[in-house]
Amino acid sequence: MYNNRNHIIIFALLFCSAGAFATEGERHISLQQDVASAEVIRVHVPAGDVDIVGITGTNLVAEVTAVCNDQERQACLDLLKGLDWAKKTGSTAEFSLTPDSITDFNNVTIKVKIGVPQDKKLEASLSAGELSIQDTSACLSADINAGEIDISLQESQLASAVLNATVGDVKLTSAKGERTSGKRSLLVGANLEWQQGKGNCHVKASVMAGEVKLTLK
Repeated sequence: MYNNRNHIIIFALLFCSAGAFATEGERHISLQQDVASAEVIRVHVPAGDVDIVGITGTNLVAEVTAVCNDQERQACLDLLKGLDWAKKTGSTAEFSLTPDSITDFNNVTIKVKIGVPQDKKLEASLSAGELSIQDTSACLSADINAGEIDISLQESQLASAVLNATVGDVKLTSAKGERTSGKRSLLVGANLEWQQGKGNCHVKASVMAGEVKLTLK
């Protein structure tokens, strides 16, 4: 069973230790923002491994860990100096990791952990990498240009799900463990539409090249 308290403790530890372990060629960035007035949370990360989890409360919390690779180290060090969150609050709360050009991240490894309130609609996008979303509101959309989307949600919240890969595969696993693969499209892509839910939320997830997996609990 998902333990929300454990995720809160993990984020708290990350915030406390963010500056303690940073060395040259490595940077940690913490973020905490009240999003109580927002109806939608929109998150964009250019590249990296992004893990988004649902938490209680009204705050969005995030921790970014950026580490330089050996090649072209100076370019990466310059990137780390400018690395930050661009944010906008209101009915739609927007958070974008900057700089936003994917080519700026060629020489850096990025890991992002984000906690979002469970009752907020979520829109998440990533240019390249891996995007994991679990136990958030099932009212969400997720998009990646190249990489993998792995979503785990409560089936009771869902009305429908639409999964699409222009090049790649899509898979859905129901709460009963039944597995469905997407219908092939032009031999290289796949799409899947699931409309068996009794909830109120709709999921849309798509990749240009890669894989989409949705697991219902």
